[in-house]
Amino acid sequence: MSATTILPLLAEVSPAKAAVAAFVGWLLWLDYKRASISPKVEAVGRTSIPIPILGSWIAAFHFLRDPVRLVTEAAKKTKNGMFLITTHQGEYVLVTDRAKVSEYLRAPDNVLSMQDGANDQQQIPFTMGYGIGHRTYHTAVVKGPVTRKINAKTPDMIDEATLAMDDIFGSPEEYTPFLLYNNMAMIVARIANRIYVGTKFCRNEAYLRVAIDYAEYVVISAELIKVFPDWFKSFIVRFMPCTTYRKRAETFLADFIQKRLDGHDVDENGEAPDDLLQWLIDAAPPIEKTMPQLSERIMALNVGSIHTTVMTFTGALYILAENPEKYVGMLREEVEANLQDGKITLETLGKLPKMDSFLREAGRSSNLGLMAIQRNARQKFTFSDGTVIPKGAKIGSPTLITHYDPEVYVNPEIFDPLRSYNEAREQGTVQKTLLTTGPNFNVFGAGRHPCPGRFLATHEMKLILSMLLLRYDFKFPDGVKAKPLYIGTMALPDTFVEVLFRKRRT
Repeated sequence: MSATTILPLLAEVSPAKAAVAAFVGWLLWLDYKRASISPKVEAVGRTSIPIPILGSWIAAFHFLRDPVRLVTEAAKKTKNGMFLITTHQGEYVLVTDRAKVSEYLRAPDNVLSMQDGANDQQQIPFTMGYGIGHRTYHTAVVKGPVTRKINAKTPDMIDEATLAMDDIFGSPEEYTPFLLYNNMAMIVARIANRIYVGTKFCRNEAYLRVAIDYAEYVVISAELIKVFPDWFKSFIVRFMPCTTYRKRAETFLADFIQKRLDGHDVDENGEAPDDLLQWLIDAAPPIEKTMPQLSERIMALNVGSIHTTVMTFTGALYILAENPEKYVGMLREEVEANLQDGKITLETLGKLPKMDSFLREAGRSSNLGLMAIQRNARQKFTFSDGTVIPKGAKIGSPTLITHYDPEVYVNPEIFDPLRSYNEAREQGTVQKTLLTTGPNFNVFGAGRHPCPGRFLATHEMKLILSMLLLRYDFKFPDGVKAKPLYIGTMALPDTFVEVLFRKRRT
């Protein structure tokens, strides 16, 4: 049929019918694309309805309704330690067998990419900026000067934590309710930004509020835009709160950054301040050495330092608040035994093996995510048992399952604060801490790319917990218990629960 003969027929098609046809065509294309990268592993939550895309949508609804039950039951039923889940953001292969987890973590980056997985999980090029996701020089800065300077910066961190607690909790004589998550976020943000950008900003409540809200909205915005194709994400993200808060942050940081770039922020010896901004400027490629890009980078590192640290630490404090009579005395006694002239010092924080054990166990038991250590396939990957992960597929491991593996953890359903402390002494091995990653402990990732900021995060947690133990009694109100919130494959701590604080009496 020629174009001249088909045109009259097209003219008879109503706009509504054309729209329906286009929509059906789009659904068919989506289903074809999904099928082309869908690994041939057991899918859970699916139906046998032979209508394109509808089966996937029903599976996604089943996941949304009760993700914990779906993943838990699938882990029990599947025989080879892996299965496929479907969410509204796409399909994921979840691996629960620790040998297979170790196997895929060994894959080179050009086969299974950690950076592609991180970019997908947090939609980094869209929520934080293209350079953050594709020019990752900040990773070397975190591994290098940020980590190397922890010891030297500890007195500043202690000073800032003390002032922050005075401002936030004060010294209440009677139990007083505080929203724990929000206030811990403020304390962590103050300590981190003392190192990052100095006292001018780390005590500026308006700036800190922007940094905290930005960290939160990056997570929320990422989950919202995952459902859209990449070409549309660049448009829709302009209207997301993450973009609003990133621009607000720039209004605070612009003059500070530009003055440093122009060489006007130096001391009498011509030396620039020893802070994160300078470390970034020293490491940045020319295309990133501008005020907007450096502001983006500082805020991206705020996301990492605030979000991950506060999530993990809040879970630990909730355990203490629920059972203060069980754990507080033991931890408080250890801190007091290692004070230097009655004060917390760097040396104190290095002599707290029971606290290390408690924080690790809290991370194990409260980190209940459904998609940790994500990798995205740049090439086909084949497991040793022949299972193929095709190019374009996404693979990860649910800590909800791996952190409770009875072959790794004795009585995993029981919270044992001295689990790693006792294991090390019984086995004559080096004690495992939050910093010790592996296929069955993923608080800070695993494999060749663990979180580079884990040293600073763990140091902050030990410092804050030590100070809280020395200064306050705290507990949940009667009958209160925190419950995690699931957004997509992410598990977030309860951000609305209150904890009672008072000045320490015993």
